[in-house]
Amino acid sequence: MVRKVRKKSAEKLLKNIEELRKKDINLIAVSNKEWYSLFRDEIRNSIAIEGIIASRKDLLDVLERNKKTNDQKTSAILGYYEAASTVYEYAKSLFEEGEFSLRLSDLRQIHTLLMRYEKQTGSFSGKLGAYRIEDVKVLNSHFTPLKHSYLSDFMEAYIKWLNESIKKNKYGPVTLAALSHILFETVHPFRDGNGRVGRILLGFILIGLGFTNIAIKGTGKDEREKYYSAMEDGYDKFEKMLRQYERAGKINPAQIDRYAESSDVSDLENIILDCLNDNIIRLKKNLTREDGKELVVPLREASVIYGYSQDYLRNLINRKKIDAIKRGKLWYVKIQEIEKYISQS
Repeated sequence: MVRKVRKKSAEKLLKNIEELRKKDINLIAVSNKEWYSLFRDEIRNSIAIEGIIASRKDLLDVLERNKKTNDQKTSAILGYYEAASTVYEYAKSLFEEGEFSLRLSDLRQIHTLLMRYEKQTGSFSGKLGAYRIEDVKVLNSHFTPLKHSYLSDFMEAYIKWLNESIKKNKYGPVTLAALSHILFETVHPFRDGNGRVGRILLGFILIGLGFTNIAIKGTGKDEREKYYSAMEDGYDKFEKMLRQYERAGKINPAQIDRYAESSDVSDLENIILDCLNDNIIRLKKNLTREDGKELVVPLREASVIYGYSQDYLRNLINRKKIDAIKRGKLWYVKIQEIEKYISQS
């Protein structure tokens, strides 16, 4: 029953995105101001999950002002930007042509573009786009990744499983994206960069299935813990599959399917759905102005659009910095007032 509710939520979100496309909006493009803002948030949050903390100013300095912060931040920002923007554009084209699928070369390209600046600065010493050649342990995690000698065969089976699942539409797009993400992270195929590659791959899959990429929150400790917890819930079944594969030496898409069907990815599905809903709010922002009227939105929507907490916005209202209207128990704020406040800050 709960999964049916999530499926209906996903269908509703997809319908909203389709309505945006009908307005001839290039949803996945840097030229789309709202999407580019969302994309920058994705970069900042995704690298923060890996412990690389960058401010909004850091991102703008690197991406738009041709300035550097330190080597680690600059490499992480540029690598993520180039990897994600390249494959997201490609996923969008595949979706529009009705030919979406994933190839091993796509996965290798994500890793190559993501890590090449870190390779140049010496912070990454592995081979770009290549699977790791040693066994690893993941810090502060409760699972053990696949042994390196099995990676090549397993990743081929993983790609086949994913593409077959897309073709059959067995799980629904959000569930499949969540299953794929947790499985990829459980395998941990690369020497470094697996978390960021996995989240870019998650965005690639979502775009290819008709949605948008997402910015999983990671700049705050509580936000990171929520994501980690959602991932941990799904590791168990897939880790058992990996141990079985190491013992038997054989794997195929049907075996992956059996473990996927019994895996609990509900918390990650909810995170994805929440992020997609926030995206739609942001992307609709400039479309809801009609006949020059001032756009008034609920406080929560304003919080999503501008990245301020609701408490911060309430404080601005109390200090008479922005105008607001109370309807019942909810505060509504004028978008133009927030933009004016930002421009004067």
